[in-house]
Formats: sequence, structure tokens, C-alpha cells
Amino acid sequence: MKRCRISFCGAGNWVRKYHIPELRKRSDRFEIAGFYDLFPEKAQEAAAGSCRVYDSFEALAGDPETDVVLVATKPVETHFENTMRLLDAGKNVILEKPMTYSSRECDALIARAREKGVLFTVHHNLRCSICLKAVQEVLRQGILGDPVCVDIVSPRSWYDEHDFSNYAVHMVDQAFAVNRSALTEVSAYFVHPENPMGSCGYGEALLRFAEPPVIHISIKPLPQKQSVGDPVPFRGYFRFRVCGTEDSFAIDDLGPLPNAEDLLSRQYYYFDMREPDFSRPEFRAHLNDGFYEYFYESWANGAPLLVTPEDGRNAVRCIELMTESARSGRAVKASGMIPGIKEAAL
Repeated sequence: MKRCRISFCGAGNWVRKYHIPELRKRSDRFEIAGFYDLFPEKAQEAAAGSCRVYDSFEALAGDPETDVVLVATKPVETHFENTMRLLDAGKNVILEKPMTYSSRECDALIARAREKGVLFTVHHNLRCSICLKAVQEVLRQGILGDPVCVDIVSPRSWYDEHDFSNYAVHMVDQAFAVNRSALTEVSAYFVHPENPMGSCGYGEALLRFAEPPVIHISIKPLPQKQSVGDPVPFRGYFRFRVCGTEDSFAIDDLGPLPNAEDLLSRQYYYFDMREPDFSRPEFRAHLNDGFYEYFYESWANGAPLLVTPEDGRNAVRCIELMTESARSGRAVKASGMIPGIKEAAL
């Protein structure tokens, strides 16, 4: 099995706490080639003496031994320039979400990747959530009747001007993985609608598509102070709730994250009448697969990308539409979306 040599542009906490451990689990398929960061000490800490530290961006972009570069720089406004320079250099790129804060910039990156003929994707790791996979499987089984609505919820106490879109873009991406038909209308509110897209605090949105289900996204404050302590502080909050004409299904990952064994042993999910069947071999075979499994198959074997650049771009455009709706106080038509693939890779 050939190994994919991956280097990093940016070596912050998320790279050190998430990407490096995930890649080390897959050492038969991936090798970490090196790190570049504007702050050399961060690159040196991430490299830990075991791989290369690039002394310049040009050295990173020009390394012939690097198969793919993951861009994980902050702030998000740096994504466009860094990614464009790497694409110009002919590098395959994985870009951390959100792709950028501008759908126009996303379009420019997609066009350049096509021009250069390189692999380009966005790291939406929550596309591999076991809970999302369970929702997709339940909808595939049709046990709910005709799907009507899906709630995607995350309780977070963001009263200040925190970055709503940086997390909400995960939820939008999951919404598009559930409903692959064309988005038609968006209605949203933010607690700070006057601020730029990157600093909106908590909020919610209703997404209507050409075909059902309607999808409701909610990031709401969860009261933290209680006169009597509750051992289940997220009581009543389900990460996903799916309602159809004949049944409903809900799954919870707001406490300990469920794993494949929990799902198959009927932990963490709820239903009204018909119990889902998660025994289908094709479903079980991919339960533990994460983002890097799918990326490797794309890089090594030409398989479809789990998250296409068009997916990442449409999630950004949806956040723009949510911002427009929140500022205007009305629903807006889903203009400016581009066609994506009809079926999700999962």
C-alpha cells in the first residue's frame, strides 16, 4: 500500500490535537512530511524532531516529496491566499473548514484547482459523525414514512460576538449530506445580526429544499446555573431528530460520543414505533471510517471525495444567505448556489 505524504500549512492546537493523532492511527497509509507556520516554534513543537520544519512558505509549496498540503491557518481570512498559492504550485490541498468567508473566493479556488488538475477538498470531519451516518441509514430504510423535517441541534452559550459560522458550517454541511436536493429558501436569526458573518453569536436557521425534509439548524444557549444540579445537563437535547409521516428517530451525542459498538447495541438513540436495523453489512463496514479513510481512497484509488469543494463552497454560501436573512428579518431565496452531486459518498 503506497503511503500519502502530507504536510501542514499551520501548526496550531487543532493540528496537534486532532490531525497528528488521526494520521498516526493510519501510519500504513499516511506519513507526515513536515510543518510550516508563521511562528516557527509552533512548527517545531508539532514536528517534535521527527519530521521536517519548513523555513518558508515557498519551501513547503516547492517540496517535491509532499503529496498533499493541509491548510489549517488562522484567521479564516488567511485560507484563500494560502490555498491559492499552493494550488498555483500544483499541490493537492485539504483546506480546513470553513473554506473561506466568501463564496466568491471559494469559486476562485475551485476554478484554480480544476485548471491545475489537482485534488482539492475541505476538512468537514463531522461529515463522518456516527450520529449523522445513523440518520442517513434510517432515512435510507424508509421506516419513518415520508420524511418531513430534521433538527440539527448544538446547545452553546454564545451571548458575546463569538464565531457562529465556524461551527454552524459543520451543521450546514451535515444538512446538505442529509438532503441532497437543491436548497430553495433560507430563514435565520442571529443574536448579533449586525456583525460580520464570522461573529454572530448563537442563532438558528430553517432550510427549505426542492424535496423534503425541511432542515432546522439550532445553536442555542443552554442554561448553566441550576438550583439543583442535574447529572444530565443536556437533558432533552438530541443532536439529530428526524420526523416522518409514520415515525420519528432521535440520536444523542451531547454527552459521551457514541461509537460503533454503542450504536449497534442500541445505545444513544430513540424511536417511536419501529426500531431501526443497523445490521446491513454495507453500513456497518463504514461506521468507523473517518475523513482520512475517504481522502486516502480518493488520493490513492480515484474514489469520489467525501466532501467536494462544491460542498464546502455551498456551505459557505448558505451561511451568507443565513446572514442576509438575519439582517433583513425575512426569508430569502437561495440564490447563488451551485449544483452538487446528487448522492453523498456515504
